[in-house]
Amino acid sequence: MKISIPGLGGRLRRARNETGLSQEAVAEKIGVSWMTVHRWERSQRAIPDDRLDKVCELYNKPLRWFLTLEEGDLEQENGSPGSSPGKGSEAPAPYGRASTQASSDAAGRVYRKIADAPSDYLPLIEKVVEDILEGLRSPGR
Repeated sequence: MKISIPGLGGRLRRARNETGLSQEAVAEKIGVSWMTVHRWERSQRAIPDDRLDKVCELYNKPLRWFLTLEEGDLEQENGSPGSSPGKGSEAPAPYGRASTQASSDAAGRVYRKIADAPSDYLPLIEKVVEDILEGLRSPGR
């Protein structure tokens, strides 16, 4: 399954920058091209869940960290201030099976609710998300 949610690209870039790794180094470590990493960080391509698992390990971040939208993530995802005009001003296109505006809005609402959840609930939310992803990976779907 491929994952694309609002803010994920900015989260991926932020985590990579925190580790000091280049896009090329990340690509080599997880077995993709640097352009793929670049596209994930710009939300131009959805990230397969197995690659997101590798990214979590590489950046030493829990899955929940990547799936929780925080203020400023969408701006980071679309490029830094001073990027060329017209680039980064549009919302990223949704990916996956349901690529309609309605499903994108629903996903955004879910992730904002997760972000607003009390910290006591975060381990439970992370477990539920992992169980959902595992169920989607299972054969026979």
